[in-house]
Amino acid sequence: MKKSLLALAVLAAASANAATVYDKDGTTLAVGGRVQAVAYNGNFDGAGKDDANLKNSARLNLAGNTKLTDWVSAFAFTEWNMADGNKGQDKISTRNQFVGLDFGSFGKVTAGKQYDAFYDVIGNTDIWEDCGDIGTFSDGDRRNGVIKYTYDNYGFFAQVSAQLAADKILVAASHPVFGGNYNVNGGFAAAAGYTVDIIGGPLSFKTGYSYLEGQSSNADDLAKGDTFKNFKQYGAALTYGNLGSGLYLAAQYNRVSFKMPVNTYDKKFSDGYEFVVNYGFENGIALQTGYLASDSKEKIAGHKTESTLIRKVPVLVTYTANSNFYTWAEASFDADSSETKTDNGTLLAAGARYIF
Repeated sequence: MKKSLLALAVLAAASANAATVYDKDGTTLAVGGRVQAVAYNGNFDGAGKDDANLKNSARLNLAGNTKLTDWVSAFAFTEWNMADGNKGQDKISTRNQFVGLDFGSFGKVTAGKQYDAFYDVIGNTDIWEDCGDIGTFSDGDRRNGVIKYTYDNYGFFAQVSAQLAADKILVAASHPVFGGNYNVNGGFAAAAGYTVDIIGGPLSFKTGYSYLEGQSSNADDLAKGDTFKNFKQYGAALTYGNLGSGLYLAAQYNRVSFKMPVNTYDKKFSDGYEFVVNYGFENGIALQTGYLASDSKEKIAGHKTESTLIRKVPVLVTYTANSNFYTWAEASFDADSSETKTDNGTLLAAGARYIF
């Protein structure tokens, strides 16, 4: 299949092998996606309790681009998680969906369902299959109603985003203590960074802040627990190297505070840390390990509760046969977490993915 630079430019997570099915008069359309099957041990509780299981899943995406002038292009990207027959997931759901304008070296603007600006700070450690996401509290928060501007040139990175009002959107989705769907009134996020080549590889530093306000004035939302007062998040990350090519190192710190409406509790807050070491060999094999941790507390009537500590050591081995076929084996070991519900024992998974 013809490799489409369009799909790579629109969204890095899109299929690098997307097929360009239309290319005429400055307009292109690319189609891509993936299908995978993953085997899990019983500690994932993916089927009956303690039962090993096999799950399949698929994604489909479309990317379009039209050249408007010599220096401006309009583009759109949409991606769906397809129905797969698994319990609770037998439906089609939108993963990403946005339109935008690309101004070349002056940056790009996107609007729709997407990450806010803060995700680019912590996304460099979000590179596990199923055993990560302990300290990246905004992972998976592709939200409706986001308008974002991105500038990434000459080593400088800057990004700002605005969140408009939306119902039932993800907030701190990956966090086991207070993640969930809530009604949001609005918010904003900003991130900045700089990359420099050093000792034969890129060294990058990023920092950012995110703020969301809940629809806490709605009495029905308060009664159902569908809202909050505010959600604040800030963090910083440091990375070295290119993932999958030689040595790659990444570290991030992330702090969250989640203030709830009256008559529940005052506030929940958490500190997250993630460290990743990856080495990619020329034969397509890559080895990865790290340390993921979060420390969460609640503040009730002015008093702080004891910490809920989550500490994990994941290990990932991958083999990329070519640009279409990818396999992996993954494990996660508990490192003395304090919360029983977060310690299900050793997690084991192995999977194969075909990308088109």
